[in-house]
Amino acid sequence: MRLVWTALIVLGVWMPSTAMAAWYIYCRNDRIVIDTRPLSQMKSGRDDSTLCVIGPTFDFGPDAKTWVETNLRKREGDSCSCR
Repeated sequence: MRLVWTALIVLGVWMPSTAMAAWYIYCRNDRIVIDTRPLSQMKSGRDDSTLCVIGPTFDFGPDAKTWVETNLRKREGDSCSCR
C-alpha cells in the first residue's frame, strides 16, 4: 500500500499542471477556442465582440479537441457563432 501512495505522489508531482486543469470550449470572435481559463477570466480585460461557451467542460485537452471534431465537425480555429 505504501508503494502505491508513493507512486501516486510521484506522478502528481511530475504531471504538468495543464493535465489537471479544466478545458473549456468557446466561440470567441467567431472562432472556436479551447482554453483552460474559465469564462470569467476569458471576459476580463478583453474587448471581444462575442464570447460564449459552446461545449462541455473536459479534464483533458485532447478530449475537448475530439469533442469539437466529432460533434461540431470542425476544428479549433474554425468559424462559429454565439446565437
